[in-house]
Amino acid sequence: MSKLMTVFTTRREKSRQYKSIPSRVLLYIAWRNFISKKLRSFLTVFGVIIGVSAIFFLLSFGLGVQSLVTNQVVGDKSLKSIDVTSPNSKIIKLNEDTTNKMRTYPHVSKVGVQYSFPGIMSYNGGEVDAVVYGQNQEYQSLSSLALIKGRLLNNVDSHAVLLNTSALKALGIDDPNSALNKVISIDIPLDRVEAKKKQISDKFTIVGIIESGAGSEIFMPSNLFDIAGVPTYSQVKVVMDDTANVATARKQIEASGFQTASLTDTLSEIDNIFRFFNLVLIGFGSIGMIVAVLGMFNTLTISLLERTKEIGLMMALGSRRRDMRKLFIFEAALISFFGAVIGVLIAYIIGKVVNLYINLGAASRGVTQSFELFATPWWSIVTIILATVVVGLLVVYFPARRAERINPIDALRRE
Repeated sequence: MSKLMTVFTTRREKSRQYKSIPSRVLLYIAWRNFISKKLRSFLTVFGVIIGVSAIFFLLSFGLGVQSLVTNQVVGDKSLKSIDVTSPNSKIIKLNEDTTNKMRTYPHVSKVGVQYSFPGIMSYNGGEVDAVVYGQNQEYQSLSSLALIKGRLLNNVDSHAVLLNTSALKALGIDDPNSALNKVISIDIPLDRVEAKKKQISDKFTIVGIIESGAGSEIFMPSNLFDIAGVPTYSQVKVVMDDTANVATARKQIEASGFQTASLTDTLSEIDNIFRFFNLVLIGFGSIGMIVAVLGMFNTLTISLLERTKEIGLMMALGSRRRDMRKLFIFEAALISFFGAVIGVLIAYIIGKVVNLYINLGAASRGVTQSFELFATPWWSIVTIILATVVVGLLVVYFPARRAERINPIDALRRE
């Protein structure tokens, strides 16, 4: 027993004589080996650069297109708003009582209402059919009306209207500037609803011109329909104080029998589609990355074979097996890190140049708003670099494992 304890103690004391090589020394050795084989290191890093550039370029394109589609769908509309309609207005009425009840729901900040009826507008002896919308101030603020000339409606307006460009052309007015402050006649039949008045018929002043589709549309204050005694709204917008409360409010509203819609549904569908689209793009870009991985594996394996005697000498002088493993891990990390950073930088510059060229072309055709076809959020840059370094560490697993298992005696015998 004492003999075994003596042997164990001796081995433990010998093991304490040798300390691991400091990481900074191993990193320096890895760096010297990296720059000593210039052509081999350049070709290996170049392969990683091509692979990373392809992936990042295609990913930036996918994110840019997703951002453009999302902005086109959402625009200036609030994700906090809920569109409420009635599936059967004769049974479930969307009226003042129900909207007042919605105002009492938790986290509701405001409620906007809208009426919608077919109407006839007249100007200089001509008549044109149009859709007439009666909106209160809250609803108008959420409608994202694209004002071209003039102003929007306010709470003190009583005989002011907005017309879209299609309605102007139907009236024979080509210049939006000349349409402002002109007076038109509007007739809105109300015989299909149980209103106090049979119709709204009066003269209105055009105070603003908007761009809103191909059909003729008129926008006026909702209080005109309130005065006429129209009992139900066509649509209601409920605005929450936070997007996180939209789902709960929708359940409360739907429990009363109404139908709801929200832009969050559309955004979820867009995200699902582009999640698959981005994966496809990354898959195409990964082809170049696979070639780069094979080149990195080949470089590290050749480096191991060339330096077998050197590794054996280092181990004979006291280096530990884990030092040899760390040495190759550092070399792989250097290759993958430099390749990732340079690859991302090249793809980023190319994307910015393409964005600039496209915006200049769009500006020459009258488009004033700038956009990005290639988007590069910070998280995509960090993710690509970290993912490339992780791939490099996975590739070096087998060469590093072989390096730490080298027998120093056999290694020193080799010529």
